Amino acid sequence: MRFSVWPSTTQPWNEVLELAQFADDGFWHSVYVADHFMSPGDKPGKTSDWLEATAVMAALATATTNIRLANLVLSMTFRHPAVVANLAVTIDRISGGRFTLGLGAGWQDTEHEQYGLPLGEPKERVDRFAEGLAVISGLLTHETTTFDGQYYHLADALCEPKPTQSPLPLLVGGTGPRMLRLIARHAHEWNQWSSPGGFSERSAALDAACEKDGRDPATVWRSTQALVMVTDSPEAEAKAKAAAESTPQPVVYGPPERIAEAVGTWLNEGVDEVIVPDFAMPRGPARLDTYRALAEAFAPLS
Repeated sequence: MRFSVWPSTTQPWNEVLELAQFADDGFWHSVYVADHFMSPGDKPGKTSDWLEATAVMAALATATTNIRLANLVLSMTFRHPAVVANLAVTIDRISGGRFTLGLGAGWQDTEHEQYGLPLGEPKERVDRFAEGLAVISGLLTHETTTFDGQYYHLADALCEPKPTQSPLPLLVGGTGPRMLRLIARHAHEWNQWSSPGGFSERSAALDAACEKDGRDPATVWRSTQALVMVTDSPEAEAKAKAAAESTPQPVVYGPPERIAEAVGTWLNEGVDEVIVPDFAMPRGPARLDTYRALAEAFAPLS
């Protein structure tokens, strides 16, 4: 099992860079960065100050040397897929072949409403995503790409140079039946949020989609994440318990050793990689100490 970090890009750049460079030297496998321009509740006077995801990836590619880099995940609604393909090639070449292209269909209303970007109902999102995926795959692998779909149109399109990696690894986030079929057909890695013990149901559905498509399910790398809250006192434990009961996202909390026990459940469910967000980590110097403690607890599972 591998372990990775996910710094929030709502924090100052120097803190994003600090965690990435800390993780670059040793135990951690990848740095993941989300793709958002704002949070759902943002409005004048109340913002969460996101840094743009692809620019962050390019910057981290020059500031690290070992760790893999990935977006979790780029929304197909934000950028034309031909732009995404060229971005991916550039980041992969800058990083020396350490980039994984993470893609999703899009979901957050606020960004689309404020920027006038079409989002649509789930069916439309998946339709657009499927076309974009075909465009990106063609541009990254073929000399020219011609595509005439409902959303995208390309005529003998070039994308040169090609990525350093061949093929460039593709991560897709999603859990619906159509998304799982696309993942089975195209993706090297699949990601979903989950709680320990709650990963296997959708994982089994992906297995079935792979088998239907004639693909060995074992060839899809599987990653997951939950909010991680490390506690060191009864007061911190009570606070984490209350947060876990109120947040819509899965939460894993407790001392590092107990979190490692929960991670062991994921391992038994077939998870290949656990991503640890820093969203609920302490700020300042204590953040890196917390990651060190988690690495020590996770080491027997790696």
